[in-house]
Amino acid sequence: MKKINLHKAGRATHQSLRDMNEILVLNLVRERQPISRIDIAESTQLEGSTVSKIIARLLENEFVYENGVGSASPQGGRKKRFLHLNPEKAYAIGVDLGPQHNLIAVSDFSGRILRQTSVANNPDPQQALEAVARGIKKLLQSDLPQGRVVGIGVSLVGLVDAKEGRVLAGENLGWGDEVPVGSILRNALNLDLPIYFDNGARLAALAEIWFGKHTSRQSQDLVFLEVSEGIGAGIIIQGQLYHGSLNGAGEFGHISLDPAGPNCSCGGRGCLEVFASDQATINRYKELCRTEGCLAEIENEIDIEELIKRSAASNPRAIEALRQTATFLGRGLIPIIYSVNPEMIVLGGSITQAWDIVYPEIRRVLAAQITRFYSSHVTITPSTLGNKPSLTGATALVLARAFAAPSLGW
Repeated sequence: MKKINLHKAGRATHQSLRDMNEILVLNLVRERQPISRIDIAESTQLEGSTVSKIIARLLENEFVYENGVGSASPQGGRKKRFLHLNPEKAYAIGVDLGPQHNLIAVSDFSGRILRQTSVANNPDPQQALEAVARGIKKLLQSDLPQGRVVGIGVSLVGLVDAKEGRVLAGENLGWGDEVPVGSILRNALNLDLPIYFDNGARLAALAEIWFGKHTSRQSQDLVFLEVSEGIGAGIIIQGQLYHGSLNGAGEFGHISLDPAGPNCSCGGRGCLEVFASDQATINRYKELCRTEGCLAEIENEIDIEELIKRSAASNPRAIEALRQTATFLGRGLIPIIYSVNPEMIVLGGSITQAWDIVYPEIRRVLAAQITRFYSSHVTITPSTLGNKPSLTGATALVLARAFAAPSLGW
């Protein structure tokens, strides 16, 4: 049960109750569209007249639109008219800052990415973020409806101060620590638009609960584990992002699997990240090639996508490298399952393209090392949002405010 803050709590007014009902109905339309007024009333237990008034306001403010007519109920009466979320109500800019490239995209109100561009990263954060700002301005100058872009969401790497947009510890970006991303970007943009920031793995988790297509019923307790240059996680508890006291919750990549293992960038040894990151998988493949005398396979540099292609072509060394990575991932999931007890774990990153290799090995490890009760009650699935769910999450960071604010609008 969520504890009420007695210092901030106030009496529920007629306006606040009306706002809560509007948010309830809007979320129902978003999740179950197309949906009729009758179905909304049955799902929410609101009076039909109340639902009609709410829908009238949502139509007037262009949050939803009507399209399509269903059959009448068995008891007779009017035919059902179906409601949909209006994708043109608002647009959001999303930015995903990464070690090699910074992605910039614009999405509509339904979370669909409409356009996307990429700019190369730069070891100088000032130059890198000025290039990002130019990319954002170029998108804003495209054919987007005037005044309908409601904000910019930025996905950051590492430990971040989400309020100020500062990277407190982001060795994977190559920028060092205490980088004031927020102030640099605001100065470079000089726009009257709110900018929101968070860690990329958390934003990927946010994207999964808003736009993921895993089940008909959205998971309320979910962990998103992102496998890329590093390993990070986003934690959803009762439908809410969990940040932790230092905004650092979810750094499962730095769980030590072997205290005598290789050094990690965090200063520890034998972390999950050094065994299961994309680079760890590539290094493992190269070592297998050297051991088996297949040096021709590694004459040229390869990336994780190429390694996965080779596994799909039945290359035994590529398959074994991925299988060993999956073993370590399975071990890394054990403390997550026992401590967080999520109903769903979503894996993101290129490695999910080899799901037929990765998933059975993860399940084998879990079956051998955790109780069947825990193992059988957690769903493990690849992300449905492509290779960059954190980019979708950056736009969700902006758009979700319409579905959770005390009153509709920006």
